[in-house]
Amino acid sequence: MGCGTGRYALELSRRGYRVRGVDASPELVDEANRAARSRSTQASFEVGDILTLARASDDAVLCRGVLNDVIEDDARQAACASFARTLRGDGVLIVDVREWEATAARKDREPLFRKRVETDRGRLTFTSVTDLDPPTRRLLVKETHTLEAGGRERSWDYEFVMRCWTSDELQLLLHTNGFGSVAYYGAYDPAVGSGETDRLVAVAQRRR
Repeated sequence: MGCGTGRYALELSRRGYRVRGVDASPELVDEANRAARSRSTQASFEVGDILTLARASDDAVLCRGVLNDVIEDDARQAACASFARTLRGDGVLIVDVREWEATAARKDREPLFRKRVETDRGRLTFTSVTDLDPPTRRLLVKETHTLEAGGRERSWDYEFVMRCWTSDELQLLLHTNGFGSVAYYGAYDPAVGSGETDRLVAVAQRRR
């Protein structure tokens, strides 16, 4: 859910899984479907809202990072209810979110992030500055993307808000929406424990 251009969905499909990707952006879904056709995979992609997914019988749901952009409490509740609705009994939910305490510590220590890469269009510089709003566990992010090509420079500015999670909040929402056994990790590697990174990866099973 929140598949973007389908990078991870296409890799799962390549490994033999039947994958259905959902994203709110028609442009990203179009790009994902083009990539799927060019690779002759069984993956399909559709426009949809993760807060209002239709009832289905999916074996698993993967939502990677998108829940950080779900700010309000009622929307977070709706997302977890939506995931439960689309899963079959005993289906598995995997969510990947930013953990508040570790993320706040890192952003307080290193609020500025900059990276330069060479692309087929020129040199792209990505700059991000993050301010913290501790009472609401929000990250106030300002980004600038600068492209240098042919002696010219163009920049695009973006501002957006993310809200981090705590394991207690996630645990309560999962339990409330019918998920039983939940395991927490700091990455997609089970050897990385919860609290070792600023990520919180939860693997939960829907109760029958």
